[in-house]
Amino acid sequence: MIDGGSTDATVAIARASGANVIEAGRIGLAKQRRQGYLSTSCPYVAFVDADDRLEANWLEILLSEVHSGQYSALQSQLRVQGPHNFWTRGWNDYFRESVQPTPTTNMVGRPALVSTKALRMIEDDPGMIIEDTEMSRTFEQLGLRQGIGHALSYRLCPDTYAGNSGKWQGYGRGYRQFIQQHPDRRRAILRHILWTIPIARSIRPLFRGNLSQPVFGVIMAGWILRGYLDSQS
Repeated sequence: MIDGGSTDATVAIARASGANVIEAGRIGLAKQRRQGYLSTSCPYVAFVDADDRLEANWLEILLSEVHSGQYSALQSQLRVQGPHNFWTRGWNDYFRESVQPTPTTNMVGRPALVSTKALRMIEDDPGMIIEDTEMSRTFEQLGLRQGIGHALSYRLCPDTYAGNSGKWQGYGRGYRQFIQQHPDRRRAILRHILWTIPIARSIRPLFRGNLSQPVFGVIMAGWILRGYLDSQS
């Protein structure tokens, strides 16, 4: 387990439960994770964050699919457990559309099972910001297989306007920093913000009866764009 500078009893509880804890400090998520996979002798690393809730057979399913498909990175499906309002229903349908089982993809997020050998091919970069995006870009360049498997995880998502707007602005700032480092991805990132989020991922939810999904998508895309544009000033 990698601890990023928690101030509660997280480290003590984890160690008491038998976990090996690396106290990385507040050095950024990408570098925290890098310390983790560089310190292990295990062939695979699971990227699981505090807001992820895995089904009991999550590891068993993904490990089987990683072996059979010879994957370097395999993400699980995502849902929101007990969506109860506009924001959580929006996230649930967004995950349902964006994180579907697929044999090949060029973008793996979390939670995911990743080859330690493949991770060690990523060069240390002091400017590394978005660990999932940069990892997937490197794997794609190296010709390593990535996909989305059939295991299922539930994520705790903000259920207020304020909580989501701040989160999405952070996404936008991260995208801008990523583009500054990798200008060749500018067009793909802008298409994701302006088309995929507000439109492409709202169509099928409409046919399932979620008439508010386009509104959710537009608000999400708008705040991401705002964060993206603010970071240019």
